[in-house]
Amino acid sequence: MTTYYKQAEIKASMKKLVDSYLEDCKKCEELSPDFIDLIKYNFLAKFVCYNKSTQTIEIGIEQNSKEDDFYPQILVYKYKLNSNKKWLDRSFKDGINDMAFYGKLLNKSKMNQEAEVVLI
Repeated sequence: MTTYYKQAEIKASMKKLVDSYLEDCKKCEELSPDFIDLIKYNFLAKFVCYNKSTQTIEIGIEQNSKEDDFYPQILVYKYKLNSNKKWLDRSFKDGINDMAFYGKLLNKSKMNQEAEVVLI
């Protein structure tokens, strides 16, 4: 199945979807797999997890390391679940491939299946 989206439609729908992901996280006290995929994609993260005790989303991002480093340097960013979501809003990208990725997430949330996304 193929779905057709305008770029503005994807941006508006993603804001609603992010709100839904955050509300689900508050209720269930865990991140949904699609929300993890979104955060990993937007931040180029190595890991994403939810810390129940501090109610924070923790995002591990690999830093540029020296060639002689045996292990990668991972910097962990922590965002409060109850804080504003500007940290997430600023991470969205505007490229065609990015919009296609976001469209696939929208399809999974609406139809519970993956479908080809075409931008119009």
